[in-house]
Amino acid sequence: MIHYLKHAAIPIVMLTVTVGMLLGGAWLWFGLSALVVLLVGGDAISPDDLSQPRYRHKWILNMMLYLTVPLMFFQFLILAWLSGQGAQDLLGIGAFVSGWLHYDALAARNATAWYHFPGAFVGLGLVTAGYATNVAHELTHRTGDPAAMLAGRWLLGFSLNPDFAIEHVYGHHEKVGTWKDPAQARRGDNVYWFIVRSTVLGHISAWKIEMERLRRKRIGVLSVRNRMLTGYGICAVYIGAFAFAGGAVGALFFVVTALLGKAVLEIVNYIEHYGLIRIEGQPVQPRHSWNTNRLASSILLFSLTRHSAHHEKGDLPFWELKPYPEAPEMPFGYLSTIGIALLPPLWHRLMAPVLANWDANQASPQEREVAREENLRSGIPALRTAGQSVAAA
Repeated sequence: MIHYLKHAAIPIVMLTVTVGMLLGGAWLWFGLSALVVLLVGGDAISPDDLSQPRYRHKWILNMMLYLTVPLMFFQFLILAWLSGQGAQDLLGIGAFVSGWLHYDALAARNATAWYHFPGAFVGLGLVTAGYATNVAHELTHRTGDPAAMLAGRWLLGFSLNPDFAIEHVYGHHEKVGTWKDPAQARRGDNVYWFIVRSTVLGHISAWKIEMERLRRKRIGVLSVRNRMLTGYGICAVYIGAFAFAGGAVGALFFVVTALLGKAVLEIVNYIEHYGLIRIEGQPVQPRHSWNTNRLASSILLFSLTRHSAHHEKGDLPFWELKPYPEAPEMPFGYLSTIGIALLPPLWHRLMAPVLANWDANQASPQEREVAREENLRSGIPALRTAGQSVAAA
């Protein structure tokens, strides 16, 4: 039973952001602080999760996935309320909180200083990436399940990311580890430039994939069956709803939070495959993804951490993914690794010996030769030295 209950912690933790938004003021940092403490601290003090439980009641796990949809709608509803000003009280939310908790939520919101709002934006941005997009990732791999695809695509709208359900499934999984994959970070790549490049090239790739699908089926581009156009429509519904609820400020609140969620996704792409190499046409193996079995990350991210297993068999549900302790391992849990990636000099210094170890002990001979060339072009002294040593040998 504990293996079912552990996933129930996910919505509880994520809703700390909602609590902070309702209380206003410095409380807007509450959810972000809770996420940092639980993910960074939890990973630091807990053992690795190598468990492989056998679940008899898979409907419970699926229910937890689909519960994400109403919970994310609720959280963004509170964000829309937070964007209000003065006497604006969307759906009487402030009055309800005041009557229930005897706390003047409306007054607290109106008195909130501008410098507290980033706490809500970043906190909900992390939730959008780690909860909404992560669950959408699980659901949109179920390409034969219309309900899963519908729920996943509406969840992706919270990060203004209509291309993910197309490019990730039909592009990234096919091209991972090669330079044809927009989500593949090369050695020495700067994470901030990667966010822009991966976003733009991933979007272009999704359009190419969708155009080819429409051509094969003889469907016009301007059709309701064009998944890119309907994805834009979902995003427009969200922006329009926020504009209706809070005017230009409301729309701005949504767009800022959504783009932060999208940026976190791209940083996750960066750390999951950074510097790893696969020869085009060769099978995808566990060694082509960075893995981690840190307990807190594993629980709160629906085993996204078992990324090596996910890329080996992309159609497996999250509860069937194997831990693969022998796979290439991230230096820390997810949120800690994300934080380090945001400091490029520290990131490159940390990853250089890890990549050198991968080259020596996990890469195939062909991959090792490409790695030598990548080390030389990386601009990272430790990797360039390794590349020159191999060349001399």
